[in-house]
Amino acid sequence: MFKLLLSAYSTISIHDTASFLGMGEDEATNYVVQQGWTVDHASQMLTVKKQAIVIEHKLDPSKLQRLSEYVFHQIEMFC
Repeated sequence: MFKLLLSAYSTISIHDTASFLGMGEDEATNYVVQQGWTVDHASQMLTVKKQAIVIEHKLDPSKLQRLSEYVFHQIEMFC
């Protein structure tokens, strides 16, 4: 549920966060603050700290081999 909140909100009330996480308001606030979120006590709102998006690229050795052969062939043509 925490990951869903991360992707769905930029700000959210402490009350709603606690409801979604199934925690008391103090417990939910402490939890999300430990995750880097910030609290505005005056408005009772939390600002979500967005996580960096990590994209994993898998290297296919056969594609790398074909690319290497293509580049080598192009170099031979120009020399």
